[in-house]
Amino acid sequence: MYEAACERNAPGTPTYCNVDQRSFKAYLSRWLAATAVLVPWTRDTITPLLRASAIAAAQSCSGGLDGVTCGNKWWVEGWDGIYGVGEQMSALEVIQSNLMTTITGPLSDTNGGTSKGDTGAGGGEVRVPDGYHGDDMSARDRKGALALTVILVLATLSTAW
Repeated sequence: MYEAACERNAPGTPTYCNVDQRSFKAYLSRWLAATAVLVPWTRDTITPLLRASAIAAAQSCSGGLDGVTCGNKWWVEGWDGIYGVGEQMSALEVIQSNLMTTITGPLSDTNGGTSKGDTGAGGGEVRVPDGYHGDDMSARDRKGALALTVILVLATLSTAW
């Protein structure tokens, strides 16, 4: 797996991946694993890709002062000298995405889910609060509402202008 927009530069040239692009492999790995779980017929295609990428990512995690800092270019033998939070996230995510075969998809009411729904929620009789008389607006109330509306509209327009 590689970030096509920035990672495939000529050997020896610096990478041009920005901070965001360095973490894109993490998101792709997570989404591929989720797809394989939710759409089981894709698992046979996705699993070998994630497994190969995880092996490549693991071999890139051999640099830095601690000897376990992960690199960006997994297709380079060993650590490529590029490091940061995006590289660490991507390596972690692609490696842990291989655990997708150990879990099942989301639970539902037919396979172990326990959440009880209420199909009648929001239905039934509407209870009006005591003392509420919505249709008892006087002419004075209407004039006050109109004046307030005009003031708010003018304030909005003057602010926008």
